[in-house]
This record gives sequence, C-alpha cells and structure tokens, in this order.
Amino acid sequence: MDASGPLDWLFELFSGNGPGFFATYGRWILIGGGVLVLLLILVFLLRLGRRRKSAERTGPNLEEDLADYPPAPGQPGPQRLMIQGQPVRVRLVVVAPAGKQTNVNQEGVEGFLDQMLHGLGAVIQHDKPRVRVWPPQLSNRGFAPTFHRLVSKPDPEGRPSHWVLVAGQAKVGTWSVLLGMALWAEKENLLGRLNLEPNQWQETLRIRDP
Repeated sequence: MDASGPLDWLFELFSGNGPGFFATYGRWILIGGGVLVLLLILVFLLRLGRRRKSAERTGPNLEEDLADYPPAPGQPGPQRLMIQGQPVRVRLVVVAPAGKQTNVNQEGVEGFLDQMLHGLGAVIQHDKPRVRVWPPQLSNRGFAPTFHRLVSKPDPEGRPSHWVLVAGQAKVGTWSVLLGMALWAEKENLLGRLNLEPNQWQETLRIRDP
C-alpha cells in the first residue's frame, strides 16, 4: 500500500532527489520564496502602520463646504442678526475649547451665544444652523486661520458674495470658546472673512429688535 501523500512528489523534487535543475537549486528556491513572502508581509504591515499614524495626525474631517448647505428655513424671525449693517442668517456655528478648557458642550452653545450677544440665542433657534464642536486646537490664535481654511465658500475670494465668515476667540465673563460662524447675507457684499478679537464680537454683530 502506498502511504505517500499527494504532495510528496513536490518535496522530493526540491529535496535533492529530483531531476537536474531542481536537484541542484530546489532548496535555494524554497528559501528565496520564503524570504520574498516575509518581505511582502513586512511591507504590508509598514504601509498599514503609516496609514494609521496619518489618520491619527489628521484626526476627524472638519471640512465644511458651504455650497452644499441648504438655505435658512422660512422667513427671518422677529429679531435679526446684523453684521456691519447687513442682515444675515446663521448657517454654521463652530466651537472649540479655548485655553485650559478640555470640553465644550454642544447643548450649551446656544446659551453661550445668547450671553455673548443678547438675542443671538433666539436667532440660532429660528435659523437652525449646523453646530459643530471641534477638538482642542493647538493655539487660540491659530483657530481663525484654520476655520477659514477648512470652511470653503462657493464664490471666488475677493468677489461679492452672500457668505460672510467670522472667527476668533469669544468670551463671556471668565468663560471663553473659540468660535466661528458662517452667515448668509441678503445682499452680496465684500465683507468676506473676518477675524475677531474677544472684544470685537459685540461691535461687529448686532441684534435688531422688531
């Protein structure tokens, strides 16, 4: 009875008992093939590690394309948000921790904005903008440039646009956040992108009561 396995011919071919070429180089072919497989596995693991590190450095996708945003719902409310005399609707609010803060509560954004500018909370309720909470930033000063870089407008820079973007650090008493807002103006204008200091929010934004 032949007890040889189905692959015994292959082992014999490379063992030195096979004919010609395989008898001489069979073992080296096996060793070279094994090394090649190990190298391929190593390359795969290195690329996988780099992708994971790149994803960790990049973090979550914070980009916002205002071209994809729907218009503000319904008609403006009784209280109107104004920026340098232009009535606007709020379409995006971005907040991030400032200073030693480690957390920003999305549910508390409306209350903070209303304390920063009385009546802004009611405008937020009516306009129903998207609210995004960003992770802590490397620096307070770097937040505004980052906001302007990640929030894109459909209009070319420097041309009249309905979109006005404002960003900077905002404070209420001892509480502060990094704040960015995308506002839709009724008329095209050249306000573009504004960087605001904590004491400039109430000077730049106003609430017009009915």
